[in-house]
Amino acid sequence: MSDHSESSESLFSPAELQQFEADDVTAGSAIGKMLSWLFLYTVVAMSIVSWWTYSAFLAEQDSGAQTEHVEHH
Repeated sequence: MSDHSESSESLFSPAELQQFEADDVTAGSAIGKMLSWLFLYTVVAMSIVSWWTYSAFLAEQDSGAQTEHVEHH
């Protein structure tokens, strides 16, 4: 047996339930936009870092090739 009696009363009124649903839609939309912007930021940041790393690698290769060329002459 249960210590709690069954109640047919709802904890919230229909107006409150509609407000909860509207608030959930607003929060879900805001979270979706935030996640989209964070994903876009990550893609842009990783593209910049990849370009920077590749440029540094090429610069190091060029300076190493020039040093070898000078040492042989």
